[in-house]
Order: sequence, then structure tokens, then C-alpha cells
Amino acid sequence: MKKIVLLLVMGYSLASFGQIPSYYNDVNLSLSGQSLKNELATKVTNTQTNTLSYTPGVWDALKQTDLDPTNSSRVILIYGYNDTDGNTTTDRTRGVDNNGGGSTDWNREHVYPKSLGNPNLGTSGPGADAHHLRPSDVQRNSSRGSRKFADGSGTSGPTSQGHWYPGDEFKGDVARMMMFMYIRYGNRCLPSNVGIGTAVSGDTNMIQLFLEWNAEDPVSTLELQRNPIIENLQGNRNPFIDNPAFATQIWGGPQAEDRFGSTGGGGNTLCSSTVTTFPYNEGFENTFGAWKQATSGDDFNWTTRSGSTPSSNTGPSSANAGSYYIYMESSSPNYSNKRAILYSPCYDITSASQATISFKYHMYGTSAMGSLALEASLDGTSWTSIWSKSGNQGNSWETASVNLAAYLGKKVQLRFNGVTGTTWQGDMAIDAVSFSTSGSTGGGSTTGDVNLRFTFDQYPEETSWEILNGSNQVVFSGGTYGSQADGSTINLSRTLDVGCYTLVVKDSYGDGICCSYGNGSYELTDASGSVLVSGGSFGSQESKNFCVSSSSRVGIETIEEKVEKSDLFDFSFYPNPVKGSLNLQLEGTNTANYQIVNYVGQVMKKGQLTKESIQLQGLSSGMYFIIVDNGQQKVSKKFTKK
Repeated sequence: MKKIVLLLVMGYSLASFGQIPSYYNDVNLSLSGQSLKNELATKVTNTQTNTLSYTPGVWDALKQTDLDPTNSSRVILIYGYNDTDGNTTTDRTRGVDNNGGGSTDWNREHVYPKSLGNPNLGTSGPGADAHHLRPSDVQRNSSRGSRKFADGSGTSGPTSQGHWYPGDEFKGDVARMMMFMYIRYGNRCLPSNVGIGTAVSGDTNMIQLFLEWNAEDPVSTLELQRNPIIENLQGNRNPFIDNPAFATQIWGGPQAEDRFGSTGGGGNTLCSSTVTTFPYNEGFENTFGAWKQATSGDDFNWTTRSGSTPSSNTGPSSANAGSYYIYMESSSPNYSNKRAILYSPCYDITSASQATISFKYHMYGTSAMGSLALEASLDGTSWTSIWSKSGNQGNSWETASVNLAAYLGKKVQLRFNGVTGTTWQGDMAIDAVSFSTSGSTGGGSTTGDVNLRFTFDQYPEETSWEILNGSNQVVFSGGTYGSQADGSTINLSRTLDVGCYTLVVKDSYGDGICCSYGNGSYELTDASGSVLVSGGSFGSQESKNFCVSSSSRVGIETIEEKVEKSDLFDFSFYPNPVKGSLNLQLEGTNTANYQIVNYVGQVMKKGQLTKESIQLQGLSSGMYFIIVDNGQQKVSKKFTKK
């Protein structure tokens, strides 16, 4: 992360992290999605009190806004990168008064090209808005022309497909300018008209490329210099320069630099949000929800992802639940031994009698890949590891469940702390986080697990759903699913308190998900696989009632009381730890039944001992009990699954 200092440039004070400009005093910064986009759009529109003339207004503005912070006699040229190679077209700076139309002059670059506006931006209004006008070498400006932006690396220039890469130094600047033009001028300046990339789910006018550039290239000194000067000239500011994380709050994608959220303590704001209602679930569906990136104390950020990770032979091929997950990209420059930290909201378990967090993790790569830890804190600065894994865990999603009994009666914060190894094949992923205070450790449970399976028709972007409790409150919801392929299937796992609910499935077009445009369907099942409700053929929506009973559990206290050897019978087993097969030898009986139980009491596997070995390949790593019952007495012993 970047070291931030207080800069004074041309008499303007540039705010450091955590200082929110008074410009935003009347903006509701707790909003997200389209609500925040609309709020910021209103702000930048209503505060523009002056429109610059193209000549001389824009010329005069650029001679202030784009002065080189290290040499006030020169301006910085966008797309430039070398002042000493003898090639004037690559110059990064030029004399402040060397503007005009000559081959060695600088002129006014419309970063959002006039001709790509709808209609043409011209040289007034958006065509004279200093927020997207930058000095550029005349010939380099001509080379860019009206080419759309596309991904690349290194210095600026045309891509192999004939598009334009602005250069590593300026790609974040470009992204934030395009975001500003979109919220200021709406359909006249769509990001999708000026860049090549995948549309963002929920707003097809925004492209993923600009979200990635915004996160990868933090705000520069020049951008910080420009914003207050333009505010003085025009009246409005670019919000995405003040806080790039606004883009993440609105459109999702990779977490960008949060310039408003850091108050120290390792880049962590303790309890910036607190969860008081349980169960709490986070599926990271193209958003981090209430989870926050560290802004100091680590080296790079976690990223949301749909589908496989970019590198081969590492990372998951898809989410465990829904469409998205979060992961640590381990390719260069994120290895070797580079850290990424993600903070949870706080969890108020002051009145809970038990608390458990569970999540899915995926750690697939080479043996040299790094480590992943879940850590807990009561003060936001001192952290204790409560779960960890290191090295290659195989190409599958695994389940972790951590008992938080040590933190009962308190408010606790958690964080995922990942460290890459010495290889690029070390992507680590997290999905389906669930925090529960229900259930008991003495037999029985007050929650039940359900799985909602959707097979979409040809229009998954029309499908959404809700689960309502007995008070008609929404406890879970999802959709729409525009990022899913037509006809694809997803499985969504959720944990509900025991009770009765209503599943509402909706289709925004009004023709259901079967059977006019494909054979879509949905099915809700319980932990045993029994179908609770199903359907697919309806109009705008249909509602179906169902009830949840407790998942099968065994009391841990009961198990541990019976670990000592019985006088009637016993058994031995090997190996311990076990990786694949657990081999048993009965003593004092020829037949018996068995149960494999995890340490929160869930029965993971059961059956009759008809063979000398029990296959455990599908069992996640962790500590378990095996309970053997000969019909007269039970004997239980602990083992570890690798």
C-alpha cells in the first residue's frame, strides 16, 4: 500500500487518507449501488457553477491544473513517459507555454473523445469540462485519435487490436475521468462507448476494465492537485479522485483504494459496522458487503471474481455458491511472501450462548503456495489466529468451521490474512461465509441447512428470489443473474433458523423461467436432500411455503464423556491423522454401526461396519470424532483428517 504524506502544491492542501472534504457534507456516504451513483451525480451536477470557454478558458485551466508538481515551469503530458529519449512524441513533460498546434507543442486532449459522445461532445459543455481535458503532445494526441481504451501493459500506444492503452502511469487517471463523465453527463458519456471490456453486472454501461484500472493504479499526486483547482474554476470535484472506493461501492469489482476509511491500526477501522442479527451470511456476489480491505500493513488487495482465476492450474474454476467469490491473485507482482488482509464487520455476541463461523476455502496450486489464516481481535489491533492452512489443499472447495466460544459475551472482529508463497500458482479463495449464534452443543440444533438450485431459461437476467420469515421479513435474497450463462445451473446454500418460511421466485419480464424460452426450474432441498418446494412455470412471481427442521447433530459433551475404553467392547483404528481410508479393528463384537461427527456435532457420515475401512476422501480437513455403537454401548474417539 502507498505511504501517504501531506502535500502542499501551488498553495493547495491535499487531504491525506481519512480526511473527508467538506464538499461531501451533504452526501449520504453510507449508500451503495445505484443509490450512491445517483447521489454523487446530483452532487457534481448541482455544484458546477461555471462552464469554461474552450478558448481561452481550457488553455488557462490546464496551465494551472497540470503543472508538474516537481517543476512548475512545465506541464505533465498524458500518455507521455520519457523526456530523454530524443523523441518528442514520448515526452512526459513540456514547457507550460509551449502550447498550440505545432509538432513539438502540447494541445488539449479530450480523454473522452468528442466523437464518441452521444451526441458529439463538441467544444462546449462536456467538451470543455476540465475534469477530462489534459495536456498531450500534439502528435501523440493525433495517434490516440478516437481509439477506445483497452487493456495492455507498459507505456502508452495502440494495442494489437487497434485500440489505445494509456500507459501504466495514467490508466487509473483515465478510469476515474471516465467514471466522472458518466455520472456527470449520463447517457451522453457512457463508459461502454469509450472502452473495450466486459459489462458490469447491474449496470451494463460500466465496464470491468475501468474498475480494474481504478484499483490497480492508485490516485496520483497530479490528480490530487487537479481536483481542488478545478473545483475553484468550475465548482465541482471528481469524487473518484477523492475516494476511488466509491467505484467499488457502486459497481463492485476489485476493491479500490479507500481514502475515506482508514484511521490507522493496520489500516483497520474497528467496528465501522457491527452485525447484531444472526445468522449472518456473505456470498461476495460481486461485492465485499461489509468487509473492508486493509489500507496499510499489507501489500495488495483481495478481489471479487466470477469463473476461473486468470492463471492456469491454480484457483477455483467457479464459485462455491452463487456466481462470485473472493480471492488473492498470486501472479507477479503479488509474490513472493506478499500479504493481503480483508477485515470483517464486528459481530456482537455479547448475549449469545454459542457462536460459530463457517466458510468455504479453495487453496489449489503448487506445494510452494502460501498460507491463509482466519484471525480474531477484540480491539482491532491485536490479532489471534483461530484457523489456518498452508500449501496446496487440492482442486476443490473445502469447508472450515470455527467455534468462537472464547469470544462469547464480547464484540469480536475477524479478518482473513493471506500470504503468498514463492510461486505464481498460489491463488487462494473464500466463499459462502456464515456466522451463526444458533444451535447447542448438547444435542439437537435450532438451525437447518437448505440448498436452492436454479436452472435458468434463456434470460437469467430476469430471475430473482427472496426467502421471507413468518413476520414477512426478507432473510435472504438474490438475483438478478445477468452474469450467468443462458440455461446454466447454480446452487445456493443457506442456513435458516428452524421454522416456516415463504420462497418467492420472480421474473421481471413476467413469463416465469419455464417454458417459453427454455426449460428453467428451481428446487429447494433440505440437508437430507428432500425437496421442500420446486417450480418454474409461473408469471411475474410465485410464492411457496416451506418449513425447516433441525439438521442432524450429536452433542459434543455426550461424545467426549464416552471416549474412555468400555468394558464391553472397544475398537482401534489407523492411521491418525488420516488422508483417505480409516482402518478399524473391532474388539469384543463382530458388528456395529458408526458415525463420523465434526467438532460442532454435525453428523458427516454414518453406516454399518461391514468392512474394515471407512472411505473419507470427501471429508474436509479438521478434527472429528468416530462413534462406534454395538447396540449396547457407544465408544467414541478423536481423529484428524488431513
